[in-house]
Amino acid sequence: MKGNVLLVVLFTIFLFSGFGQNADDFAYRTENSSITITGYRGSEKDIIIPEKINGMPVTVIGSKAFFRNKLTGVTLPETIIVIENEAFSYNKLKTITLPESLVSVGFMAFSNNRLTSITLPKSLVFVGMRAFIENRLKTITLPDSLDYLGDGAFIRNLIDTVIVSNSVKNFNSYAFDSYVKITWIN
Repeated sequence: MKGNVLLVVLFTIFLFSGFGQNADDFAYRTENSSITITGYRGSEKDIIIPEKINGMPVTVIGSKAFFRNKLTGVTLPETIIVIENEAFSYNKLKTITLPESLVSVGFMAFSNNRLTSITLPKSLVFVGMRAFIENRLKTITLPDSLDYLGDGAFIRNLIDTVIVSNSVKNFNSYAFDSYVKITWIN
């Protein structure tokens, strides 16, 4: 019996060490029966943010939660609704998949990374000022759901053409570098 317990304990340690971080790697606060991630204490650079912590859904990535952590990759759960200001700024992210549940991306949320492509989810309503400034993005398609696009949201990238639906509200041409060709579609 003791041998089986020891085997289970060793397997669990191996499992968590082989697959990176666990909930203890994240600083967080509870708000309205959901979790806001406020920081990261782990050492992994390619991280998976848990869908739940203490049985509650992780719905918000807080301001500067992963600021300057030298992250190279992030997997976000489908429970994330908001990514706050500078949440992932100044990392080394090359790609990220934004969940279909995402509604808002804050000021400079992904600034100064190495993103080469990104798909904005159909649920996205708000993209803050300078949200994706200083990356390596080449193309972008704005979702029909978008209500607000902040100044400088996509400047200093490698984008030369943007496709925008006529249904996008509050489109801001200052969101892109001046040489970017903006194409409107019905």
